[in-house]
Amino acid sequence: MSVAVDCIDDPALPTLAAVLNPVELGGHLREVLALPTEGLDHLRVGVLRHHPGKRCVVEVTWRCTEGSRCLIGKVYERDRSDVYHLMEELTRAGFGPHDRYSIPQPVAYLSTLQLLLQARLEGRPAMGPLLSENGAEHTAAAALCARWLINFHARALRIGPSFLVGDHLRALEQWSRRVAALGEPFAEKAGELFKRLEAAASTLPSIELRTIHGDYAHHQVVLARGRAVTVDWDDYGQADPSYEVARFIVGLQRLALRRRGSIRALDGAADVFLKTYVAAGLSDVTRRLPFQRAAICLEHAKHDVRKRAPGWPVRTEATLDEGLRVLESGGGATSGRA
Repeated sequence: MSVAVDCIDDPALPTLAAVLNPVELGGHLREVLALPTEGLDHLRVGVLRHHPGKRCVVEVTWRCTEGSRCLIGKVYERDRSDVYHLMEELTRAGFGPHDRYSIPQPVAYLSTLQLLLQARLEGRPAMGPLLSENGAEHTAAAALCARWLINFHARALRIGPSFLVGDHLRALEQWSRRVAALGEPFAEKAGELFKRLEAAASTLPSIELRTIHGDYAHHQVVLARGRAVTVDWDDYGQADPSYEVARFIVGLQRLALRRRGSIRALDGAADVFLKTYVAAGLSDVTRRLPFQRAAICLEHAKHDVRKRAPGWPVRTEATLDEGLRVLESGGGATSGRA
């Protein structure tokens, strides 16, 4: 769904006005992409998503001799040429537009506009198949998402900042206080969850850091003809690979809570995802998984409190309860019956 361009005013994105101006943007595209003048007179810019103060995702279309062309652009509040360079590295590492496990094809980074351009994707968001009542369909989708992550963790170069447990704990403490400020029943549960996370962190086994996507979840994956494409690389870095596995599983639980009314409703898909990843033998994530899952539950609870979307108290309490359950049960399996 597009957002009206004339409704966008974001001083924190200093180059956004220029990107939304077809004449000005066309001049930049002509220079960077070596495009002919003809056709750019009909250039159109539409806003797809706007995150005030952070970024704005746009769709850029124009006509050319081969037909119409469309690119997806992301305008940042600061220079993020690093994201473009990462995407180039991943493309060279085997995640190109024709590979089974891939990323959007990077086209250009316009530094003067702080604008990342990439090819438009064709496909179906993974959420659809994962929510399917057809068992074979959601099983295949969960396995494909797991195999994308296996290939990424195995082949991606070590690049980006390191996310360490100490830094994570400091953030978790802040989040627990933010949730606890709401009073009961959230205060006791958030406080207890952080206390258990702090204790669990002191016993975590060492593990080799790997490059991570940073927000790997169902809403970041597009499926098309047996291919899986993962989008949105803003949060990449180096961290414990179990963080990615945990984030996908908790994401499915939150999806189940929103769409099916039960945090357990997509446990079947989550189990397939976890078993597929573990079976690859890439690294032993199971011993660190309970900590990561519980930590991500606390993070989601914090997001609920901040956004206050309809139904947030129920989701917040259920997510805190799940974090506590995971640490108590060991959290190796996804099911509440484990």
